[in-house]
Amino acid sequence: MDTFTGRFGAREIALGIAFGVLLGLLPKGNLLFVIVAILFFLSHANIIVGVLATLVISFVAPWLNPLADRIGREILVSVTGQQVIGNLFHIPAVSWTMLDNTVVLGMFLLGLVLFLPIFFVAWIPLKIILPKKKEQPLQSTPPETH
Repeated sequence: MDTFTGRFGAREIALGIAFGVLLGLLPKGNLLFVIVAILFFLSHANIIVGVLATLVISFVAPWLNPLADRIGREILVSVTGQQVIGNLFHIPAVSWTMLDNTVVLGMFLLGLVLFLPIFFVAWIPLKIILPKKKEQPLQSTPPETH
């Protein structure tokens, strides 16, 4: 079962689910999605589980657009939010993140807030259900050859 990623422990699967939810919530086609996807692939997350979670959540995410729009709008109309986003947009590549879009900003913040709770909600039962990996003892002497 470890053929694709070699990461089928409880922590790796839970991390894949958490990253999958975050990626599934984010609108696609912007630099923010690409950055989170790169972080996902560089992490120790289970890739198969993460991609499946991304696909599933991508179908549910449009129903959350009104909530994300409300969250993003509240941030963007606040004085602090305008200052932070305005300062970020002085960096040339940040405009490609589309953080000035209420839905993108709202979904990103929603995904960030849900990341750790989703990780722990997935990790705790997986830790109980999945068998523990047996560690192989290290050999201190090389094997004998004949």
